[in-house]
Amino acid sequence: MLTRRHVEVATGVALAALGGITAYGSLENGTGWTDFGPAAGYFPFRIGLILVALGLAIALKYGLTGRRAAASNAAVIADTEIAGPAALHPATNFDERFFEPGSLGRIASVFIPTAVSAALIPWLGLYLSGALFLVFSMMTLGKVGVAKALLIALCTMGAFFVLFEFWFQVPLAKGVVMPLLGIH
Repeated sequence: MLTRRHVEVATGVALAALGGITAYGSLENGTGWTDFGPAAGYFPFRIGLILVALGLAIALKYGLTGRRAAASNAAVIADTEIAGPAALHPATNFDERFFEPGSLGRIASVFIPTAVSAALIPWLGLYLSGALFLVFSMMTLGKVGVAKALLIALCTMGAFFVLFEFWFQVPLAKGVVMPLLGIH
């Protein structure tokens, strides 16, 4: 069973790993001070070290928080009326189930179409892939009809196309299909 404690510790470890990768990568660019000021890796190295320290602190805090301490704090709060900071932060049982039954299915119903849409961007481009994602999401999650979903998706992605391609003049991924349709 996946508990909140597991998720908190995994988050801390992941943050520390990200910080370690950042600090290690910045070593190639120099982490010291040069005649012209800080080297290119000066700030990323320090930010990476801060992320490592914070990630390890999070992992240790939630990994070492005892079950009895949380239970005894909950009993104290339940038995007495506490005012002040303790009342704002009631004890949390970190060993309860993290996901309620059925919640993984709801998460997957959004994550899987998002991942498929992102995987289609090299072939269909951002606009077509986004339109397909919107149509699918509106029809399955929002229970919207096909015609309404197509109209909303095409108007939304058309507005994004005008906004990015003409107004901001930032060309986004067109994929293989859009140039074949004459849209560059």
